[in-house]
Amino acid sequence: MSLLLQAQDPEGGMALDDDEVRDQALIFLLAGHETTATTLTFTMHLLGLHADAQQRVLDEVRSILGTRTPTIEDTRALEYATMVKEAMRLYPAAYAIPRLAVKDDEINGYRIPAGSVAVSSPWVTHRHPKYWDEPEEFDPDRFTAEREKARPRYAYFPFGGGPRACIGQYFSMLEAVIVTAMLVRDYQFTAAKQQIKLFTGITLRPAEPVLSRIERR
Repeated sequence: MSLLLQAQDPEGGMALDDDEVRDQALIFLLAGHETTATTLTFTMHLLGLHADAQQRVLDEVRSILGTRTPTIEDTRALEYATMVKEAMRLYPAAYAIPRLAVKDDEINGYRIPAGSVAVSSPWVTHRHPKYWDEPEEFDPDRFTAEREKARPRYAYFPFGGGPRACIGQYFSMLEAVIVTAMLVRDYQFTAAKQQIKLFTGITLRPAEPVLSRIERR
């Protein structure tokens, strides 16, 4: 808050007014928890359906952390837990990303007039068979370093891309990996085999309860 209150426009020297500070704080609060919470919901659901993947997370966490609390440095070693970002391929919180065309353009023969809205969709691209084998299947091994390098840069873009990419993407990944590791270390998840109904508002989220049996290890 203090940084927002002290911020000034580098060109005009103007500060944010109270309404702008409030709006910025609200955006940080909303974008900083709702999307990550939804991602973790889908992550635990998918791990609860795939006992082998859940066991690999558990083995890795026990090997690297034992019973101690993780540090930021530990997240670099939690490679498989990081690869579980496969959940964001199947269920990207930002399922569609709109952009306003500021001038006339043409892409692959399609004319885009100035003032129109162009939408790129992680949901569609993340399930496109051109980039993903068996795109409907949950497979964290898609995200080994070698397989990531072999794909086009924007075959996977849950946080958007370019200068307007999500400012919180690195913190979100840090948070999600640590929470996933801690949850799997302490609890076993067995998900109900349900076809989750989805709500597509500003973000993607479940439209119904996501059911799971949770047992302390």
